[in-house]
Amino acid sequence: MYSKIYFKICLIIFSNLSFASSAISHAPIGVMGDHYHKAGEKMLSIRYSTMQMKGNSLHDNSVSDQNIIMDQANPFASLPGAPTNLSVVPKKMEMQMVMVGGMYAYSDDLTYMSMLMFMKNKMVSNTYRGAMDRAYLGSFQTNLDDLSNITFSALYKLYETNNNRWHLELGLDKSIGKNDNKAIMLTPMNTYMEMTMPYSMQMDESTRLISGITNSRNLDEIVFGSQIKKYTVIDNKDWAFGDKLEVSSWLQKSYDDSLSYSVRLLFTKEQKISGFSSEIISPVQSSNPLNYGGKSLKFFLGANKIFNLFEKDHIRLGFEYMFSLEDNKNGLQMDSDDKFIVGYQMSL
Repeated sequence: MYSKIYFKICLIIFSNLSFASSAISHAPIGVMGDHYHKAGEKMLSIRYSTMQMKGNSLHDNSVSDQNIIMDQANPFASLPGAPTNLSVVPKKMEMQMVMVGGMYAYSDDLTYMSMLMFMKNKMVSNTYRGAMDRAYLGSFQTNLDDLSNITFSALYKLYETNNNRWHLELGLDKSIGKNDNKAIMLTPMNTYMEMTMPYSMQMDESTRLISGITNSRNLDEIVFGSQIKKYTVIDNKDWAFGDKLEVSSWLQKSYDDSLSYSVRLLFTKEQKISGFSSEIISPVQSSNPLNYGGKSLKFFLGANKIFNLFEKDHIRLGFEYMFSLEDNKNGLQMDSDDKFIVGYQMSL
C-alpha cells in the first residue's frame, strides 16, 4: 500500500522539482551525490550511521524462535552431523558505518566524487539443540570490523536555472573487505567451533556500476528533490549481494538562512544474493542466499545547520532519523529497526 502511495508522490515531485541556496542548497545528509560544484571547488565530508535489527519475520509476518527451529528446514541438513531444521536464530544485530568522502569540480559541468566506507557489525544469536527436545543452549556474539567499500563517481550537470537543476551520476563501487570472515560460534551440539560467518557478516568483493539521476527545485524557502539510483553488479567472485534500486524524495523548509528541516521517503528494491559460498554452511537463516533482498519504504526526519567559521570555509552539520514504514523482505530475515545518520561537510 505504502509503495503505491509513494510512487504517486514521486510523480508529483518530478513534475515540480528544484534548487536553492543556504541551508537548503544541499539535500538531507543521508542522500549521496545530491549536488555538484563550480569549477575548482572542493568539499570534504564524513558521515556516521547506526542501525539495529531485532526479531525475525517470514514473508512480512513475525515469527518466534520456536517457529523457526520447529518449522524451518536447514538447507545444509545433508552435511554430516547437521541438524534437520535451523538451530541458530539471530536475536539482535547492530550496524555502524563511517563514510569519508571528497568532491572536486573539474569544471562547472563535471564534478568528481569519491568515498571510503568502514563497517562495524555485531550480531547476537541464540543456539538450540539440533535434535530431541530442541532445548535452548545459550547465545553467542560475532563481530565484523572492516573496510567496506570504496566508490568513485562523476556528476554531470544536465540543466540548471536559478531554482531548478538536474544532474547525472555514473560511477563504480568496489567492495574491498573479505568475504570469508570467521568467528567462534556455539553449535547445536553445544560445542564452540570456528566457522565462516553468514553473508550478513561478510563483504562480497564485487564491483558495481552506479547510475543515477537527481533533480531539485526551489519554491521560495521550500525545496523539493528526488533521486533515482541503481547499483548493478558487473563483476564478482563466488557470490554477490543483489542489484539494488533506490528512489528517494525529500522536502526541505528553511527556518532561516543557516537552518533547515527536512522529511524524506526512501523506497528500496534489492535482489536476492546471486551465487553462494561453499564455506557458509551454519544452520542459521542468514546462511541461505535466498533470505536476502526485498522491498522497503523508509521515512526520515532531518535538519541541516550551516556554520561560517572562516572566511572561505562553509561547514554544514546534518542529521536524519529513520523510521521503517513497510518491509517486504525475501524469505526469513531480521526486522529493521530505526536508523540514525549524522554528517559533517566542509566546502573549500
